[in-house]
Amino acid sequence: MYSPMDNYIQMLGGDSADAVSQFYGMGSYNSSNPYANIRTNAGYGDNAGDGLYADLIRAQTRDYNQRFAPIENFLAGQITATGTKSLGDDLARTRSSSLGAVANAQGQQGRSMGRMGLTNTSNIANSTTAVGGLVGGLNDTRLRDTDRRTSILSGSMSGISQKARGTGQ
Repeated sequence: MYSPMDNYIQMLGGDSADAVSQFYGMGSYNSSNPYANIRTNAGYGDNAGDGLYADLIRAQTRDYNQRFAPIENFLAGQITATGTKSLGDDLARTRSSSLGAVANAQGQQGRSMGRMGLTNTSNIANSTTAVGGLVGGLNDTRLRDTDRRTSILSGSMSGISQKARGTGQ
């Protein structure tokens, strides 16, 4: 017995027919497709729409529990009283980056003065600008960690790709 889907797949032919059949699980069972077991053509009786909708909701719930719930549970486990467990590593990276930039500027100034036969006696690393930059970077890191914690708690991380694109502008 052919369904309208079978007729459609026959009209596709070739690789397209195989891809559609595999996606809908019509050939062999595809365990990575959560919708493979949904009966699209028969077996629901008088309330076919209700049965199909119920199967779809069950498949979506199963898919969510397998793919997304573990990630949400992991993120929830990262929350601490003051931020997230990532804060320590983030602060270390910020400190390293800031001090590396200061050392880079110190080296550039020394090389530039050395080309003219001068000796670099200033110490940029101890300047108020360098210390202010380090403190500002560390404070910003703490604020971003607080934002991350708030996003995890409120479930508003869904727009993270838009936020990531927006920060580069």
